[in-house]
Amino acid sequence: MPELQLLAINPTDAMALLLVAMLSFALGTLVTIIFVMARPGPGHPHVDPEVFEEEDEESHNVEAGDQPADTKESWEQDPDWWKK
Repeated sequence: MPELQLLAINPTDAMALLLVAMLSFALGTLVTIIFVMARPGPGHPHVDPEVFEEEDEESHNVEAGDQPADTKESWEQDPDWWKK
């Protein structure tokens, strides 16, 4: 009794078709990525420049010497923990 064959393709032809399909998928993926990157998207939302100026002023006002040395978080260890 002959075997039921859905597709009558030689194994070598199947390998060639599989390689063509994989290369087509890879090329399609690259083209899609390039297309998405190249198309003009929505612009950046308007940001008030005063926000950046306020952050700059705050960063200049706070320096390392301004904070007391005894202030530490609950998770911090003593600085000489390794000497014990």
